Amino acid sequence: MATFAGLFTVREFRYLYPAYALSYVGDQLSSVAVAILVFDRTGSPVATAVAFSAAFLPSALGPVLGSLADRFPRRGLLIVCDLARAILVAALALPGMPIGAAIALLYLAHLFTPPFMSARAALMPDVLSGEAYIAGNGLTNLTYQISQVAGFAIGGAVVLLVTPAGALLANAATFALSAALIWRGVRPRPAPERGNARWSPLRDAAAGVRHVFADPWLRQCLLLVWLVPAFAFGTEAIAYPLARELGGGPPLAGVLMASIALGYATGAAVLTRWTRPSVRDRVTVPLAVLSGLALLPMLAHPPAPVVLALLFCCGLGCSFSTPLNAMFIQRAAPAYRGRAMGVAIAGIAAGQGGGFLLAGWVTELGVTASATVGLCGIGALASAVCCGATYTSAAANPVPSEPSGT
Repeated sequence: MATFAGLFTVREFRYLYPAYALSYVGDQLSSVAVAILVFDRTGSPVATAVAFSAAFLPSALGPVLGSLADRFPRRGLLIVCDLARAILVAALALPGMPIGAAIALLYLAHLFTPPFMSARAALMPDVLSGEAYIAGNGLTNLTYQISQVAGFAIGGAVVLLVTPAGALLANAATFALSAALIWRGVRPRPAPERGNARWSPLRDAAAGVRHVFADPWLRQCLLLVWLVPAFAFGTEAIAYPLARELGGGPPLAGVLMASIALGYATGAAVLTRWTRPSVRDRVTVPLAVLSGLALLPMLAHPPAPVVLALLFCCGLGCSFSTPLNAMFIQRAAPAYRGRAMGVAIAGIAAGQGGGFLLAGWVTELGVTASATVGLCGIGALASAVCCGATYTSAAANPVPSEPSGT
């Protein structure tokens, strides 16, 4: 079994990991800074929400933008994306920047995130192999979850100390430093072999979708990862109404959201560091089921301490997706890994956005926040049972389908 410490004996990973970590931390600061900056200038919750959604909406173009990672050298693409985001985010901090232009720049900056994530995911199996790759993916996911917890807890205080413009400049610096680390520590590799066909974003994206959905295991893996967390994480959209219902306010809302992230991080660490592959495979579907079961007691309107424990267990159950994400990329053909990740990104973003909207809509109808969370649990449980059965059936066939298309 691979260890987290052992990953750092690989020179390229020693440079890639801090580059990823810097981007994660910078993104958390940027999200809080943008929300404060836009609201301070406009006083409009709608404008703030439009700006905040920039972190999610560009992911819908994942299959198209992810095709870049299969067309161009992945190391170079990572560097270009980092530098582009550094320049665009730094421009947001310019004094007197009109809000409309700032939001447009923000969306443009986030358009470089899907190709960066696709190139990173496609490159990692070349840097780490076998169980080392599973552990490396787990460590980066764990770092992301920790950065989220820290962002919820201290992001606002940091932005107030350095001002929103200062936080944006700090985020730009993290992107620039990430590019420097990748340039210094990751060796160049040629682009995947693609023959003489010219690059066509739509054609390449369609070929990536066909490749993913032609393989029964890849297809069922995606459905499990898309649907179960979509319902389970819908709780985050109504964290504040739930906190009010429990007699708290914004601090409790932050703790509720952090409980889910902490449970997820705990499960991801155990699954990728201390669980053998054979055991990990057997607990994938039971953990998915747990994510839904943990929320069912919310229908009884339990007190705050019980709610925190239930949300932690929900996050723990959803951690099944961490090793599954790594196995998904390993299973995809090397020349299709960028597009496969793009398809996954788009589905995850759509699922999370849909789950948020559904939870908010149900609560708006007059259903209590606790009951809405319980209903989300029913959706997660049904998805886990249905998708888990087909996933288990597909896993019985270990031979991936042959790539087809361009």
